[in-house]
Amino acid sequence: MKAKRGGLRIRRGLLALSVVVIVLLFSAVLFLTRPFREPGWEQAPPNPESIYIRGPIDPSAAGGIPVVSPFHLQTDPMQGLLLINFDQDPDSIYVGFEPQFFDDAVHGRGLLVIGWRVDGKVDVFHEAGLQLDPRTYGITGTGLHMMAERTFPEALFELRPGGVQADISFRDLKDRPVRLVVRESDPRPRTPFGLLAPMGSAASDPPALPLVYVDGFYFVRRAGTEYLIEIDGRSHRNDFIPLILDGTAVHFLRYSAAPFIVTWNPDAEAKVRILEPGPVMPGGAAVADADGVRYHVEANGVFREIRRMSRREGDHEVIVEFTPALPQLLALADGVEVSGEFRITAQPSVGTVRGSWQVVRQGGELHLEIAPDGGWTPGPAPPMARALFRVVPMFRHWPATYLWRGTIQLPAPDAAFEQPLAFRSGWQRISEP
Repeated sequence: MKAKRGGLRIRRGLLALSVVVIVLLFSAVLFLTRPFREPGWEQAPPNPESIYIRGPIDPSAAGGIPVVSPFHLQTDPMQGLLLINFDQDPDSIYVGFEPQFFDDAVHGRGLLVIGWRVDGKVDVFHEAGLQLDPRTYGITGTGLHMMAERTFPEALFELRPGGVQADISFRDLKDRPVRLVVRESDPRPRTPFGLLAPMGSAASDPPALPLVYVDGFYFVRRAGTEYLIEIDGRSHRNDFIPLILDGTAVHFLRYSAAPFIVTWNPDAEAKVRILEPGPVMPGGAAVADADGVRYHVEANGVFREIRRMSRREGDHEVIVEFTPALPQLLALADGVEVSGEFRITAQPSVGTVRGSWQVVRQGGELHLEIAPDGGWTPGPAPPMARALFRVVPMFRHWPATYLWRGTIQLPAPDAAFEQPLAFRSGWQRISEP
């Protein structure tokens, strides 16, 4: 009788333990898949006018001091991209390929394939006629190894609502044949989402802050998919990911039919731009355009401050907002230190990057600093994607490893404010993601 009662207690204990485990697992799933919340964004009070010069230049003459911006935004249009990784079954040279397709006034029309090398650098194979800037590929991996013109005989590269249809062949730098095939046939509906691709997480000496927004992003499904990664006659397995989207398992093959590439403060564009704001609009702001970037400039007494900067490329737009507004730099008093926050937004689906800024006037120099230390907050995404962003912190934290510093050499007090002002700037990685 005692044995029966003992067995009953054990079974009850196991049942209670099972319930606890199920509750804990369910709670963990709810925690990992909960939506991300964008931190609040409130406009800080205007900069105090005490930060500005009183003499030898009278503030009433501030209108004669140029409004300048040391910042710049570049955008690169693209029609679509496919990411193929095989780090777990590498080639002697490559661990991944990235086909991209262009059809725009900047690049022309054609196909390009990035080859991700085992040494961290990239090779760029491209069709003749594409207009490409080699400096663009400094943000990929540890930099550009080589660009090579190639033909892609009878290439197929289509990103449809029903998935990927790709069949691309070319020869690599050692004249080895490469073939990449991905053919999906699963007709079930998909729910694409957006994200900030962690492309800049591997850069050791970044020439810019790379913001690679991939809207319409999705993974290739396992069911009904044919794929081939073949180099010099040897097939490679793509990397594995334990992810389920829309009720079906997926490969670690990803694509976007609406990528939007932004670089902030590229080294190649490092210069101080004089802004010429137009008439004041309702709300007290004026607009100035410089090198494709639009600035919203607000009045703060007799001084003019930059509230935001933006750039549009087709249906895409990226916006950088400052709070408080960035002060009129050339009118700052000696010894003044001003700081604030910024946020970078594009489509709601691709989330937000946030950080801090600082300006210090020391004698004849202005020292500026930009730190995306708030990282990336994802936008709307499927539950399993939200879990992935939480389990792999690199997705959200890599921008916080970047730091930009710039120094503007001011003219002598009795000299006119003329361009070009001496200016040096650059990005650096301050930590690993």
